[in-house]
Amino acid sequence: MTPFDTFSEEIRDYVWSEYPREACGVIAGGRFIPVKNCAKNPFFDFRMPDDTMLKYDVEAVVHSHPDGPEGPSAADMQGQIATAVPWGICIPFGSGHISKPYWWGDMLTPPPLIGREFRHGPSGSDGKGDCYALIRDWYRQEHGVMLPDFPRSDSWWEYGDNLYENNFRATGFKEIAASEARDGDVFFMKVLSSQVNHAGILTGNGQLILHHMSGRLSRQEPLGRWGKFIQKWVRRE
Repeated sequence: MTPFDTFSEEIRDYVWSEYPREACGVIAGGRFIPVKNCAKNPFFDFRMPDDTMLKYDVEAVVHSHPDGPEGPSAADMQGQIATAVPWGICIPFGSGHISKPYWWGDMLTPPPLIGREFRHGPSGSDGKGDCYALIRDWYRQEHGVMLPDFPRSDSWWEYGDNLYENNFRATGFKEIAASEARDGDVFFMKVLSSQVNHAGILTGNGQLILHHMSGRLSRQEPLGRWGKFIQKWVRRE
């Protein structure tokens, strides 16, 4: 639950009234305020008027993804980080079904680490997220460390991006030998890819890994069955 769930029906009604255009709005002053979408192509993007964040005491931003995708875009993630308030996504479909808005942002409580459904992007009030979201939430829960989030496109590795290799060193991690790995260390893995596209954490006194693969619930599994696929181990200094 989030403080914004009480506005779900208002948001869904407004989102449907704007379909198939992307709708947007803010939560401010204890109410949902629809905001005009000023994007050049509102069928594929949204942009609020430049003075929106100054005009209102914004508590959260919400917008729609007509017919999907479910996860936030890299631009959505960057916008959430820049505004420093939770963001929400609501998905209307041509069939008339409209999803309940879900919300994400580091100011919200993350969902349980085990048993999450997979969705691209940061973890949110829908109880979902991706493999990097799980790593961030583990460090937050177990060590009180807030790793930076990295705005990323869905299937980023297919577009030449390298989320883990490019960012983890700047985040305070260094490569270690596999023989030195201990609980809390992070592994990089290739899954049906020519480059690293998956990661998780060593747990269970070095016997288990915690990870979240697409199409599966987040879980702990024995290290042994995955060890041969691991490309690199890193440790936060």
